[in-house]
Amino acid sequence: MSESPPSEKRPKLIRRKRDRVAEEPSTTVGWVRGLIAAPAVLSILWPAILLVVGYAAWQTWGADYYAATWHGIQVQQISVTPPPDYVRTDIVESVYSETAMKDMSLLDTQVTAKVASAFASHPWVHRVVGVRKKAKGQLDVRLDYRLPVAMVYVVDPKTGPGFLVVDGEGTLLPSDFAPSETENYLHIIVPGAYHTGRLGTPFGDTRVHSAALLARLLAPHREELKLQSIGVHGDLHQNPVVQLEIAREDGERWFWGSPPGEEANDEVPALMKLKALLAGAPVNSDLRQIQVLQ
Repeated sequence: MSESPPSEKRPKLIRRKRDRVAEEPSTTVGWVRGLIAAPAVLSILWPAILLVVGYAAWQTWGADYYAATWHGIQVQQISVTPPPDYVRTDIVESVYSETAMKDMSLLDTQVTAKVASAFASHPWVHRVVGVRKKAKGQLDVRLDYRLPVAMVYVVDPKTGPGFLVVDGEGTLLPSDFAPSETENYLHIIVPGAYHTGRLGTPFGDTRVHSAALLARLLAPHREELKLQSIGVHGDLHQNPVVQLEIAREDGERWFWGSPPGEEANDEVPALMKLKALLAGAPVNSDLRQIQVLQ
């Protein structure tokens, strides 16, 4: 076996390694001691540093964000159930401008109830189904809207004749309709009728309320039956329950009788009267006695 060159066996190389091993402990010990000492200092400084930095950040960004998000409701934060085409007003803008919603706080445990109360005051809102708080301070308001079923003919002492809109309960609704659109609804003709309430409240005339109940029943069939109007028949002094009649576009009429749900003991119910109309009941018929037509 050949021997390695003497230069590869010099002990000097070994001495260099031994020198490093001998020198490293003192350096390592100093470094370790520094690590041991550092946490003791940082344990005092870090909480103070974090407190100062956190306070500065809060003053710069946090307070403004908190106030903007949770104190005071912005109109952009509110979404509602999409309204039907016949609702021409901006429900959110209207409610927001007419109530104190901008002063409400989302941190208030009663804020959803207050928002619901605010929207319930709008004349187009029949019922607030629910209010839900969502992420980033958003509010989702679910609404059930009123349905217009008839136009009440009135004569205003100042502006003259015209129509007012009501739903199937006789609630007065906004008149956001063009004159030509009145032909798309049943007309309620009640002599001397005029409202006594404000928008979103009952019309204020028993005769109109009774006719509105009938309009709600007949509205889906208005075009099929070519119906035009509902009027009051007879003398209320002789019969305290309003008696109604219905008329077609050509002037032909039927005597309807009592409003739906208020029939006399010997009077057939409203659905049977409607069934007779759809089946072709002769004009000028007394629908209270519909059994003779079966």
